[in-house]
Amino acid sequence: MGSALYYPRVIPDTLAKEFKMTIVDHRGFAKRNLSTPESESTYDLETVLNDFYFFQNQLEIPPCLVLGHSGHGYMALAYAKKYPDLVTKLLLVATGPSHGAPLQERESYFEALASVERKEKHRLLQSKFQTQIQSNPEGLVDFFNLYCVSQDALGFYDLSIDSTTLWEGVKTNKLAFDFLFGKVFVDIKVDDYLSEIKCPITLVLGRYDFQVAPHYTWDPILQRFPGVKKRVMDHCGHLPFYERPEEFLSAIP
Repeated sequence: MGSALYYPRVIPDTLAKEFKMTIVDHRGFAKRNLSTPESESTYDLETVLNDFYFFQNQLEIPPCLVLGHSGHGYMALAYAKKYPDLVTKLLLVATGPSHGAPLQERESYFEALASVERKEKHRLLQSKFQTQIQSNPEGLVDFFNLYCVSQDALGFYDLSIDSTTLWEGVKTNKLAFDFLFGKVFVDIKVDDYLSEIKCPITLVLGRYDFQVAPHYTWDPILQRFPGVKKRVMDHCGHLPFYERPEEFLSAIP
């Protein structure tokens, strides 16, 4: 679940050869064809889940493992609750407990764990992003894409990685991300979903992922849900399947 253009670029052959994968754009990445004005209701979570349901039926995909990465993990979680007969296993990758209070912990985590080189690269990327914003007072057309690139020092263990080409041509609808990631996923209560979902659930988190809430912010929640497996991978950040494909493969239930 996510971008059908971005994710194939970060899924290595190691995984592509092992699984038959279907990657579906959600509305935040899809080009709008309607002439009617968009609103927050256009990107309501229930509507997004119904889109995925449509695609799974239209493409005749049988009940299967569903993977959600980052904020898309909440979509996967909600989908498994709403359509339990269509999900056999759930894999949440680089997803924090929410984009609300737990996210505040990442600043102190970054300060404690990040190297001097990582902090300097992050400072330079933030300065570049601010310059891009100031140079386009009418608004950046590719705001979300450029924002993600500005987070490279927070998202990749390997500091030499530049994600610019990974985001080339990716269409994003700003209102969708402002609403889903900035409101819905801020207030989401993962406990309400975990208590209802019966299929096996696995969390795969990067130790050097500074883009979402740190891995340990899940611990108080998982004490109440001991059946949920958590795997923290060293030497990787926000994209474990991209940076550590072999190890990621072994974590797939």
